[in-house]
Amino acid sequence: MSLTNNRYFLLASAQLFPLSFLKPAETMTDDPALALAREAFTAYRNGQLEEAREQYTAGIQQFSDQPFFYACRSLLNMALGDEEGAFYDSQVAKSLDFNYQAFLEWVENRPIEAIFLGSSIELQQILAGALEITQQFDYERALKIYAYGRENYPNSVELLVSRGALYIWLLRYDKALSDLNQAISLDPAYAQAYLLRAKLLKGIREHEKAKADFDTSVEIQPDASIVYEERGGFFVDLKLYDEALVDFNKLVSLLPEDFYVHALRADLFEKMGNWKAALHDYSKAIALNPYYSDLYAYRADMKDRLGDIAGAAQDRQMFEELEKED
Repeated sequence: MSLTNNRYFLLASAQLFPLSFLKPAETMTDDPALALAREAFTAYRNGQLEEAREQYTAGIQQFSDQPFFYACRSLLNMALGDEEGAFYDSQVAKSLDFNYQAFLEWVENRPIEAIFLGSSIELQQILAGALEITQQFDYERALKIYAYGRENYPNSVELLVSRGALYIWLLRYDKALSDLNQAISLDPAYAQAYLLRAKLLKGIREHEKAKADFDTSVEIQPDASIVYEERGGFFVDLKLYDEALVDFNKLVSLLPEDFYVHALRADLFEKMGNWKAALHDYSKAIALNPYYSDLYAYRADMKDRLGDIAGAAQDRQMFEELEKED
């Protein structure tokens, strides 16, 4: 799978973020966006923060579809005390590639001091330990634990997929793809590897390849709700609403008592302009979870569209009451 011309992949994998604790990855690819990222990183490394920020701004102007430059400027804005600018840029980066949210959260919350790395023997202990540490934003230590696990369990597909997920959060798309490809090579029937690779490919706009992996994941696990939720969301992002509806219908059939899946399908019906169907699903979601305030606001909008002004007013009043209780 060649991604040498994919800037979403190249910029994230190069790790040229303005962070002192992060080591850039070596890459020989000749690309103008990557060249600009290197120049900005050099300015940052030389202490020329304002110049680096100007170069990231130039990157945003020239490559406005790339979340990398927004994320870098967000980090520099924060370092320069511009919290409002940092927040705005981070939101844009996340909207362009949701994986940047995990990365920026890690940068904000990572432990400063190194923690002693213990040792485990059993594979499940290693996986559980790495997961627990990941939840504490200590990603560096988690990677060390995964490396230890790889030495002792070189053929563990579960370990490769778990580490691949962490690499995605770190925007090391190159390493994530390597782990996931190896996992699939070891076990071509491991659905989670295809699902995770599909999400990575979705993030870097390799839509055809992503769809193929989503489809394979569904074929392997036809009764797993997560695969329909993820593929359905993928179709929604591409505005393929009819295809998304097929997946969300299946999702509702698998989890009929889960309010969230009804709300998810209601939102899709809303995008499709099917107000009655959206109203029905929002009502079902409320019946399953009557204390989720936002559902009343969503249903109020549908009632307004259908001419039920009094019903909409009642829902908005309920929304306000629940918000006060929170």
